[in-house]
Amino acid sequence: MSESPLIVDRPGDGILRLAFNRPDKRNALSPEGIAALTEAVDGALIDDTVRAVILTGSGGHFCAGGDVGTMDDIDGVSGRARMKRNHKLVRALVEADKPIVAAVEGFAAGAGAGIALTADTVVMGTGAQMIFPFLRLGLVPDYGLAYSLPRRAGDGLARQLLLYGGRIAAEEAERKGLVDRVVADEAVQATALECATELAGRAPFAMRMAKRMLAQAPSGLDAVLELEALSQTLAFTGDELPEGLAAFRDKRPPRF
Repeated sequence: MSESPLIVDRPGDGILRLAFNRPDKRNALSPEGIAALTEAVDGALIDDTVRAVILTGSGGHFCAGGDVGTMDDIDGVSGRARMKRNHKLVRALVEADKPIVAAVEGFAAGAGAGIALTADTVVMGTGAQMIFPFLRLGLVPDYGLAYSLPRRAGDGLARQLLLYGGRIAAEEAERKGLVDRVVADEAVQATALECATELAGRAPFAMRMAKRMLAQAPSGLDAVLELEALSQTLAFTGDELPEGLAAFRDKRPPRF
């Protein structure tokens, strides 16, 4: 029996960690790996015991992108079906109403970079790199990068990285807003867990609505304010606000 392409564990209360598990191939994505990750993410989003998700890789790398060994005999029909399967995962991650943290060590290349950049918080090791090799291979950027990369780093940097097939090291990525935290390589997992634990402690309904509001941006002011009015009214009348106010007045952490 072959080893699972995904390692699933719970490193903390309310935290689900999903790790790519093809270390001999720097966690290059296989169809089985994508199916396993999609199933795990879908399950996490409907599991009330999961308050935050960590995405990472085993063996010192996040993910080296799609497995080129699976690309030789793709035709129009199978290629479109492959992309639709990939898009199911991208949609689940981008539209997730629970917080997601990416713990990036080593390479996050191609599709790996795309998956990492769907996260709410990206923690990157000092020795890690994001690589965007698509056009060098005769491919176009995928895994939603034409959506996520400009939103994180602006249109100019997105164009330079995607059109030139660039790579960017951790500290430069942090300076340019591509990632959120850069720490020593050996501290990546612990820092990601700290971030996920902090996010998991936030009021879950308010978190869901805040993420839905952020997912609408950029949008017109009227649409943003209408969603804000709906969300805040529900928050005013829910059961999280009383606990939040009580904790504030008692000078203690809230217990949501």
